[in-house]
This record gives sequence, structure tokens and C-alpha cells, in this order.
Amino acid sequence: MAPLGPFEPAPHLAVAVSGGADSMALALLARDWTRARGGRITALVVDHGLRAASAGEAACTRDRLAMLGIPARLFTLQGLGHGPALAARARAARYAVLEAACAKASILHLLLAHHAADQAETVAMRLLDRSGPAGLAGMAALVEAGRVRRLRPLLPVPPGRLRATLHAAGIAWVEDPSNAD
Repeated sequence: MAPLGPFEPAPHLAVAVSGGADSMALALLARDWTRARGGRITALVVDHGLRAASAGEAACTRDRLAMLGIPARLFTLQGLGHGPALAARARAARYAVLEAACAKASILHLLLAHHAADQAETVAMRLLDRSGPAGLAGMAALVEAGRVRRLRPLLPVPPGRLRATLHAAGIAWVEDPSNAD
């Protein structure tokens, strides 16, 4: 986290939590990091409403976070619908909700759980799309987005380490079948 600072004393951070292994590990690590500094986190869970099981998974994620002592807010997106550019539309809607929640709670930092494999996938996809140098740089670890700083502290971390962290702590996670597509 240090390279992504500075942070205010006793920071209050938001963590985007899908319920998957990556974001659950980030929530756990961020909880411990902020507590050591007299701060706290708030988890933000977004249900895109695109699969029948998503509402139950989001509620389960909120309950798991509560058992870890992490307060969570659950948001349900309306009207996304399947069709062209679904992933891009869902991402834009998710960021809008997350950033609005941060602004409403006066939270300056939004943590996102992108990791080393996500970064490699992003660069590979951009290479295939013939992106220029800016696109091939991959995802930035820090993005100033209006009144919120989007932070990706896990970019150098392989996903296996995140799963190992959860296994060691006895924490379960949700496997979203759409990730395999």
C-alpha cells in the first residue's frame, strides 16, 4: 500500500468486493492494513443482476464480510440487460455506483482487486487489439477518478497467493461461472 499513498491518518478505505477469491483476499488484507493504522474499511458489493444466482451470491458475500468484521454495503444494478458491449457497460455502471458510494461516505480511496494475471491478460488483449504504447502499459496501480483514487495494490501479486491467503485464514469465496468465459 505504501507506494500508493499518501493516506490520511486513520484511513477509511472502500474495497470493491465481488465475493471472488481476489476481492475477498483484498478485503482481508486491507482490513488488517487499515486496523494497524487506526483506520477501517467499508466493502462495496455490487450485484449486476445478470445471473439468477447473483443476488444470493452478493448476500452471501455480505454475510462473509460481516463474519470478518467488515461492514459492507450491497448495491443492485438495474437494467443492464444482455447485448452488445455488456462487459464494458457493466464495468461503467459498477464504477459509477462504487464512486458515488465513496463520494457519499467521504471515502477518498477505492481499492480494486486486479492482480498480476489480470494485468497480463489486459496487456495480451490490448496487444491483440493492436493497442498503442499507452494501452500496452496495462492497468495503472493508481488512477485519479474525480473525487476518488482507484487503487490496485495487488497488481504484482499472483492469484495463487491470494487463494493461499484465504485458505490459510479459512475463508471461502464465490466462483463466478462467467469468469471462465
